[in-house]
Amino acid sequence: MSRWLSNPDILLEQGAVHRGFAERGDLAGLARSVIEAACHNGCMTGPGAEAMTWLRQLPDRDRLELAGIWAEWHARTVAAETPSAEAFRRNTSYLKAELLVVATGVARGLDPDLMAAERQAVLAELAGQHVAFGHREWELAEAEIEAGRIPGPAVLAAFRRTVVDYHAEPALRELLTRFPGPVLNPGEAWADQALEDAAAGGEPWHRLLGHRAPISAGAPSAKWLDAGRDLLDAAGPESVRRRAHQWFELVGRERAVPLRGSLGPAAYDPYNVQALRALAWLLSLLPPRDDTCDALARLVATSLRGLPRSGAYPVRVAEAGVVALARIGTTDARLELDGLRRQVTHKTVLRRIDRALAA
Repeated sequence: MSRWLSNPDILLEQGAVHRGFAERGDLAGLARSVIEAACHNGCMTGPGAEAMTWLRQLPDRDRLELAGIWAEWHARTVAAETPSAEAFRRNTSYLKAELLVVATGVARGLDPDLMAAERQAVLAELAGQHVAFGHREWELAEAEIEAGRIPGPAVLAAFRRTVVDYHAEPALRELLTRFPGPVLNPGEAWADQALEDAAAGGEPWHRLLGHRAPISAGAPSAKWLDAGRDLLDAAGPESVRRRAHQWFELVGRERAVPLRGSLGPAAYDPYNVQALRALAWLLSLLPPRDDTCDALARLVATSLRGLPRSGAYPVRVAEAGVVALARIGTTDARLELDGLRRQVTHKTVLRRIDRALAA
């Protein structure tokens, strides 16, 4: 069964059934109806956004009673006790996940401690994963944030990678606008060093690292470059150059703790890739120097070294390095591009190098 429900008419039919139970005052029936719908619709849909909004508009007493019913079912639905899970045509772990998310969503804002330990256990597990690919875990994080218990940076990192890698879930995107955390995802050697340096450098450095390359842009726009110049001036252009050279040396090193579900310990973090591309572009705004051209060329070579097993993101970094060298356009930059032309075998990057040399 799909993780998303593609037929909105089913959600409308389910909503009518839910309202019928509510009008009759049958909260036990409503509780069962909602979970039946959630188990039918797929783990990324659950009862549906409109159904959850409607449930949260019920009287507070009813919301708490419903959440209590689901919390009780969750507590007694253990691995050895499967009939209730079978009744919903799902396995026990699936049912428990839906019960947790739905109870959390309906009780949010009323009882922050209801199933808090269960939420925190799920989020702790998520912290070691490449992406959130389960049951709308962002709704659990939403409840924790609202309760004043901010999940750690590793949870935020998984959500960020989820948005970049898999889907544009509106609720998750909206949550990320309110989820405090570091400007980069920790875990990669270069990003950890950049975060440490930014902490010492203060707000100008955080804003510089936050000036990310647009995901779909192959080259920086004039507006992006204008903003970048201001950020370089605030942080100190030569300080940025020195730090960026050092960070580039750390790119591609294996993570100390690999993420479950990633392409391997040296896989690039897709969220951090946009900051890394931006740094390459920003270096092209500085007065030309041969050591910067060398640093950019080595960034290109490093990013292509692990292909094809390292995925598509290193290619985007390599392309950014080529774009930066092309923008610099000096003899040293062209020599580096010519050297890359003889080494690179990736066709997309090679075409970009050829265009740069032909300009």
